[in-house]
Amino acid sequence: MASSFLNCRVSCIPFIYLGLPVNANPRRTSTWEPLLESLRKRLGVWGNKYVSLGGRIVLLNFILNAIPIFYLSYMKILVQVWKSIRQIQRDFLWGGTKRGKTISWIKWDVVCLPKSRGGLGVRDVRVINISLLAKWRWRLLTNDNVVWKEVIRSKYGDLAVGKVVLGDECKPWFASLWWKDICSLGMNLSHNWFA
Repeated sequence: MASSFLNCRVSCIPFIYLGLPVNANPRRTSTWEPLLESLRKRLGVWGNKYVSLGGRIVLLNFILNAIPIFYLSYMKILVQVWKSIRQIQRDFLWGGTKRGKTISWIKWDVVCLPKSRGGLGVRDVRVINISLLAKWRWRLLTNDNVVWKEVIRSKYGDLAVGKVVLGDECKPWFASLWWKDICSLGMNLSHNWFA
C-alpha cells in the first residue's frame, strides 16, 4: 500500500543506491563483482586495434582508475578484488583487450611508480583506497557541525569524533564494518591492513 501511494517499487536488501550496494557485506567478493564487471565491459568497448601504449596508460589512469573511486571511498578493498583489478589493468596495459596470454614487460610495482622515479605513473588502487578512507578520519578531526558526525557521535560516543587514534573504546561489538575499517586505519597502514 505504501509503495503504491509513494509510486515506488518494493525491493529487498541489499540494493543499489547511488551506485553502491546498501547493506551488502564488503568482505564478500560478490559485493565487488558489479564493479569488476563494469571494468571488463569498459575494456570490451575500447578494443585494442588503434590504441598505443601511451594511450592505454592515459585510459588506465583517467578512466579505469576513476570507475572504482565511489566504491573505494566507502569500502576497504579485499585482497582478491585488488588483485583482480590489478590483473585487469595489467592485461589492458600490455595487451589491450585481446584474449590470450600477454607478456608483462615491467613489474607492476614499477609501473605504479611516479614518472619522476622511472615508473609509468599508474595509480595503485589500494593506495587510492587508503587515501580515500583516510579522508573520513580527517573529516572526523575537523570542527564542523555536520549531520553525519552527529550520527557517529550518537552511535559510537563522544570519543569517536575529534581523536587522532581511535582505539577499541570507539569500536563496540555492534559497530559497522565501515566504522571498523575507519578505526583500523591509524593502527596499521602497512601491508597487513589488506590481509
